[in-house]
Amino acid sequence: MIDPLFGTVEYALGGMQMRTEAVARDIANANTPNYHATKVLFEKNLADALASGKDAPTSKPQIVNGDGLPNGQGNSVQLETELTEIAKTALGRQTLVNAFNYKVALIKTAVGK
Repeated sequence: MIDPLFGTVEYALGGMQMRTEAVARDIANANTPNYHATKVLFEKNLADALASGKDAPTSKPQIVNGDGLPNGQGNSVQLETELTEIAKTALGRQTLVNAFNYKVALIKTAVGK
């Protein structure tokens, strides 16, 4: 049996990559009239799958409208929120990569390589 960590990390990193791309799109459109910021949701799907003992969720992360209120031009991008989100995502990604590398090192040790 393959360790469920691998599928979980793959799903989480994919969701984080989608979030990074969404934030980049939002920042690029910060001055575009009537542009609505987006956010990527995947953590609940991941938590539900892990709680049920599954390897990784079968559903894809969702891209939904963000919570920001539109400004006078109808744009809902809030740069402070976007920058905070990118920092949180980068920290989460680094944590996952560290956990993955640790698990791989344990497996290598167990098989004697």
